[in-house]
This record gives sequence, C-alpha cells and structure tokens, in this order.
Amino acid sequence: MRVCSPDKLVVEVDGVTGNRYNFRKGIADMSRRDAKHLVNEGGFIPSLAGTSRADVGFACACGFRPYFRTCSRCGATNLPWDGIVSAL
Repeated sequence: MRVCSPDKLVVEVDGVTGNRYNFRKGIADMSRRDAKHLVNEGGFIPSLAGTSRADVGFACACGFRPYFRTCSRCGATNLPWDGIVSAL
C-alpha cells in the first residue's frame, strides 16, 4: 500500500512490523498494518485519480472548457472537446 510521509522532512520510518521505509521521494510502499499506523500519525494515502488533462471536457463558444455539457460561465450547451477549437 502506498502512503505519503506526514512531513517533508521525514526521510525514513520504522514500521510496527519492524520494516524500515524510505520516504526520500515522499511516497513509500508499505504493508497495510504499517500504513494504517502511519496514517494515524499524520501520513496520508495519495490520490489515485491522477491529474486532469487539458484535453478533457467540452468546447464552449465563450472559450471556456467545462467538464460538464452545460458551461458554468455562459450557460451554453456544448459539444465534446475534439482538441481543436472550432466554430460551434
């Protein structure tokens, strides 16, 4: 299980199982038991969703790219984003 360190200054953690985990990159793979204890002490589970891409969403005539079909800026109903801003 992947867990992020509770603080940027944390370099290594000794788990309750006796294993030592290296956090030099901020994230370590550890057993569920050790992960549970580290989360209780301030560590956190990283987001598995990743980041959103710029080419996801709908193309709107106002130039905004909303994630929903109806634009939150101007209220227009839009077509799926095709990567090219075209006249609607």
